[in-house]
Amino acid sequence: MTLSQISTRAAALAAAILTSATLIFIAPQAYAAAPSGSYYQAELAQAPAVQKQLVRGVFVKCEGTMCRAPIASSAAKNMCISVAREFGAVASFKAGERAFDAAEIEKCNGKVKTQVAKK
Repeated sequence: MTLSQISTRAAALAAAILTSATLIFIAPQAYAAAPSGSYYQAELAQAPAVQKQLVRGVFVKCEGTMCRAPIASSAAKNMCISVAREFGAVASFKAGERAFDAAEIEKCNGKVKTQVAKK
């Protein structure tokens, strides 16, 4: 083995160690520092009695009339319906960058009215 082969292998090993250290120590900290609980945003008609509730596998947290939750595995319309059932009428709903229009909000709240009428 020549000296140039040894230095090339040592450089490759050093690069692999640096990449591994970055992925093991820095990437998880950056992920943890990222704001969570803000994919779904719902403005409620009135403040709910419960401030935190498990809805479709994720925790929805409310402060006043604003509720936020991280992304869930269900469709946005189903999340809107579930938030309305658990917390009350929804005034506005946003999933990522997509804001629901008035007709979609009405469908979310329509499920609440149907369920209340059955009781």
